Amino acid sequence: MSVDPTVPLRPQLDRIEEKLQDSIEEVCEQPPVARVNTGELIKIEESLAIASEAAKEAVSIRRRLGADGRRGETELRPEA
Repeated sequence: MSVDPTVPLRPQLDRIEEKLQDSIEEVCEQPPVARVNTGELIKIEESLAIASEAAKEAVSIRRRLGADGRRGETELRPEA
């Protein structure tokens, strides 16, 4: 999944954050690593790779939104 310049950033960010959240939840629901078989460990690895890519994309979009915000576009509110 990559940033599509023809689509507004906010919907893309929402979709990517959801994908990131889903991937993290999938990994967190797994049993302890010592108790999973190799196939399950490969699935965990794949989920973490997906989460890593989604996090990178979310950072990129958030930075772009911040830059746009300084130019008068919608800016993200920092979390407390």
